[in-house]
Amino acid sequence: MANRVAVLGCGSWGTALAAHLLRLGHGVTLWGNESSVVDELRSSKRNSKYFPGEEIPIPTPFNATISLSEALSGCDAVVLAVPSFAIRSVCQSIREHLSPTTIVISAAKGLEEGTNQFLGEVISRELGSDANVAVLSGPSFALEVLRGLPCAVTIAAYRPETALAAANLVHSPSFRAYTSDDVIGVEVGGAVKNVIALAVGMIDGLGMGANARAALITRGLTEIKRLVVTLGGNSLTPSGLSGLGDLLLTATGDLSRNRRVGLRLGAGEPLDKILQEIGQVAEGVVAAPKIFALAQRLKIDMPICEEVNRVVSGESTVPESVRSLLSRAPTAEFDF
Repeated sequence: MANRVAVLGCGSWGTALAAHLLRLGHGVTLWGNESSVVDELRSSKRNSKYFPGEEIPIPTPFNATISLSEALSGCDAVVLAVPSFAIRSVCQSIREHLSPTTIVISAAKGLEEGTNQFLGEVISRELGSDANVAVLSGPSFALEVLRGLPCAVTIAAYRPETALAAANLVHSPSFRAYTSDDVIGVEVGGAVKNVIALAVGMIDGLGMGANARAALITRGLTEIKRLVVTLGGNSLTPSGLSGLGDLLLTATGDLSRNRRVGLRLGAGEPLDKILQEIGQVAEGVVAAPKIFALAQRLKIDMPICEEVNRVVSGESTVPESVRSLLSRAPTAEFDF
C-alpha cells in the first residue's frame, strides 16, 4: 500500500531512505534546510555533498523542499533522519502537523546534548505519549541502501501495532525489517556501537592485528549489553541486528565514518583536522562523552567507552588509552 511519507533530513541517510521509499512506490517528500542540496536534488537527482559522483537511482525526480509544512502536508508517515542535536527542535516544529495516525520513525542514533536522553525518549516527550513513534536501527550503510543492495534492520516501538506499521512501510526484499518492543535496547546499540567503532579503528590504525580487533569488538558488545540490561532492556537485543549486526558493520566496514576517524586517530592525526576533512558528523565522537557520563551516573563499568572519551576529549593519546585497557586486571568474562 502506497503512503505519503515525509523524510526529514537531506544528508546521506535521509537521501538514501527517501530513495528506498520511492522505489517501494510511496509518495515521498524530502525536506532539508540546505537550499543548495535541495535545489540539486530537484534539478539533477544528485546530492554531491553527501554522495559525490552518485546519481540517485530512482525512476522519478525527488520532491525535495526546504518548506517543512510542504513536506508534512497530508503525510501518513514521517522519517526523522536529522542529526541528534536537531531532533528536539525538529519535533517541536512538526507536532502541530501530525495526525493521531501518523507514524513517526526515528532513523537517528545517539543521545541528546545536555540531557543525555536517548533520541526516542526525546521524540516521545515532544510529540506526546500517544504519538506512534518507532525507532529504526541496524547494519545499513547509506550508500548501499541508496544503491538498493540488501540489508536488514530492526524497527522497535512500545506498541506492537506501531512497530508493525513502521516495518510494513519500509520492508522490501532488499530491506528486511524485523520488529521489536525493546526500544531502549535498540537505541543503546545504535549509540554505543559508534563509540566502539572508533576504538576498533584506533587499534587498526596502530596495526595491532586481527586478534586485537576481534577481542575489542567482543568486549565492546559486552559494554553494550551491560548498559542495555542496566536500563531495563532485553538482554537478547545486543545479539541482534541493532547490536552485534550494527557493531560489526560500523567497526569493520570501509564506509563507516566512525571507523575512518578511528583509523586516522590511531595513525596519529589530530581529531580537529580529521573531522574538518571528513565534513560530516561522526556520531561516535559526539556520543562518547555522553555514554561515559551515563555509565558514571549508573555506576557501570564501560572501560572501552571511557578510553575513547579520554582520547576525543584530549585527555589521552591513543597509545596511552590502549596501554590502559591492556593493563586492566583479570576479571570474569560475564559479570552482569
